[in-house]
Amino acid sequence: MAASTTTMTEKARKYYEEIEAFYVSLYGPNFHHGYWPSPDDGTTYERALDNLTDQIISRVGVGAGDRVLDVGCGMGGPAIRLARATGARVTGISNVASQIRQATALAAAEGMAELVTFELADALALPLPDASFDAAIAVESLIHMPRDPVLGEIARILRPGGRLVAADFCLNSPVSEVRRELLDLYQRLDTLSPIIGFDEFGPMIRRAGLQPIELLDATKHIENSPRMWRDRMHADRQNLTDRYGQEGLSGFDKLIDDVITHGGPDYLFFTARKPSPARRP
Repeated sequence: MAASTTTMTEKARKYYEEIEAFYVSLYGPNFHHGYWPSPDDGTTYERALDNLTDQIISRVGVGAGDRVLDVGCGMGGPAIRLARATGARVTGISNVASQIRQATALAAAEGMAELVTFELADALALPLPDASFDAAIAVESLIHMPRDPVLGEIARILRPGGRLVAADFCLNSPVSEVRRELLDLYQRLDTLSPIIGFDEFGPMIRRAGLQPIELLDATKHIENSPRMWRDRMHADRQNLTDRYGQEGLSGFDKLIDDVITHGGPDYLFFTARKPSPARRP
């Protein structure tokens, strides 16, 4: 593994160890944006978080007995919801030990431990056999990883015909100088991998040996999320201040306010398929 690649994943691991309490305050067990069918439809934040997971579930195309890998599983919310909705057996992986412990405890508490398990693993060197999973999901986890090598690993463990469904950041709208500075700050504070153009995803997916099925710009559906983050921060202010200090929170306060004002990264869902071998005549 290249040194730069190792450094990126190690930085992301340390980031999540430090920021975990903050993320739990903002998201609960679902470390991702919310999804609103329309910006003013009255959907609660809790429902919007589940809606985004449901967008992934609706695309993955699995059923009872299928094996699904959740790449970068966080605290386990999406993996558990997917297993409950489909009957699939889900394995979640993360390189953050505390996430694995808490996701495992959540699966047990919700009576889902027989279908959902969590393992400490590096997404860039999956300890899994070739062609051992029917599908994979990556819900805002690729944003912290070098995408080409991790997509190659996901393609390796997928069976022919298997699907990958991901939610990721992208650029698909004009970037002013002010927004560029904001995106650079976002990338530094959240230890993000480069935010690439929407049109770059198709070629990237093909380089990994997968076939793009759908690339969907979903930016308009997630734009309420920063306002919800701000509300959650205010509601849990004392706890977060005790944990991180006022100075520690100030950078995130400014980032969230600037994202609300100027717009953050654009957002997409993509679905890809591992080709089946060509039949010989």
